[in-house]
Amino acid sequence: MKFLFIILALASGWYCQAQETILKGHIRNYNGEEIFILCRETEFQDTLQVDASGHFAWSPKLTEGQIYTLNVKDYERERIEVNLTPGNQSEIELTLLPDKKMIVKFLGDRAAENEYRMVFNQLENSSPWNTADIKSLTFLPYKKKMEEIEKGMRPLLKQVEDPEIKKQFHKELHLWYQRQLTIYGWNLSERKEGNNRDTDYDAFIKKVDLNNPEECDDFVISRVIDWHRQQEPQFGHKNRYTNELDWLERLVSNREIKNCFATQQMERRIYYASGESLEEMMKRYRQICTDDSVRQQVEAKYKKYVQAFGNLMPGKIAPDFELIDREGKKCRLSDLKGKYLFVDFWATWCHGCVLEIPYMVKLQEHFANDDRIALISVSLDSDQKLWKKFLEKDPPEWAQYVLSKEAMRFIREAYRMPGIPRFMLVNPEGYLVNFKYTRPSDPQCAELIEQDMKDNK
Repeated sequence: MKFLFIILALASGWYCQAQETILKGHIRNYNGEEIFILCRETEFQDTLQVDASGHFAWSPKLTEGQIYTLNVKDYERERIEVNLTPGNQSEIELTLLPDKKMIVKFLGDRAAENEYRMVFNQLENSSPWNTADIKSLTFLPYKKKMEEIEKGMRPLLKQVEDPEIKKQFHKELHLWYQRQLTIYGWNLSERKEGNNRDTDYDAFIKKVDLNNPEECDDFVISRVIDWHRQQEPQFGHKNRYTNELDWLERLVSNREIKNCFATQQMERRIYYASGESLEEMMKRYRQICTDDSVRQQVEAKYKKYVQAFGNLMPGKIAPDFELIDREGKKCRLSDLKGKYLFVDFWATWCHGCVLEIPYMVKLQEHFANDDRIALISVSLDSDQKLWKKFLEKDPPEWAQYVLSKEAMRFIREAYRMPGIPRFMLVNPEGYLVNFKYTRPSDPQCAELIEQDMKDNK
């Protein structure tokens, strides 16, 4: 009996070890570069610990599969994504090249899947339709070129073992192909007048089945609708977004697709609009969307949009929020009154934000002896340790703050902030000069600030 217990204990220990999820790798030509890893779904971010020879091993605690993204600081590469599933052991080899590019090789579990995902991401970002030789083609030769590219992905796809993942990839690849064909209309629109129609393209557009989710996504639907809109005598004289919903009602009968597309378009306008009235579009959306729970969520977002727009006009008090400095001391934006504030919203994981830092340095140098204005950077990093570590390398000369999760949610909604970097200018009394200011990389940024300080005395 004792012997049996020992066997069971050993087996149990082996099983636990076998179930450990491991991501390991080797970085060739490693010279101390930082390797960041993040998961967008869970908002996780961390820095991998790499030894002097370029080896690393990382073991997350997972209850389900997640897509993680790796990034090597200062090196250019499309997304390096790896699917980590409980019990899998994955491996990556990175070769860093002198031109700040890299070679990526996947090994271990799900290697074929990760390889396919990387190549597909590169394909999605390559815009083959926009090359000079392809843009000049008529539709049928263009279609053949896209078919060749799609077929070129199939050998990689065939190696993917997971049947559900393979099915998903098949659908994504076909939708990519459909998008490339509908994009052809953009090429036509750029051609000289009298040569911007192609009967074969027209025939293709008319046959796209907008009621089949295997044949279309929101981009394809939008392009097909746009083609129909251009056939209207009054094209260009109607509200584009409301007219889009009118055509959706005419062309799509699948209730789920119709509700989904109408909701996506309405939410997109609420998210990106800069204060224009959306009442007409919202009225049409209410008529189209039959999903009460979804419509109520959009109504709530629209209500916030109306409230936010009224609060973000120049001359309005800047919506107030809490700030945390590098020492952990808290204050509010309103506590910084007395000077103009040029506010930089950023994060260490945001590549575009980091690219603006050298220009913030120049802006700080420009205004270093100007008592009228102060620059502050406000980080949206969820990991404050990572934020502090980033600042320690090359401490900025201007004030640095970070936000709590509650404050992050507040500014995203109150300041209509769909993404970063974002900059704004606030006057000494706390009133907004502009909540969507030009970037420091704009050569005229300092001049515009000077002019605004002069005009807003």
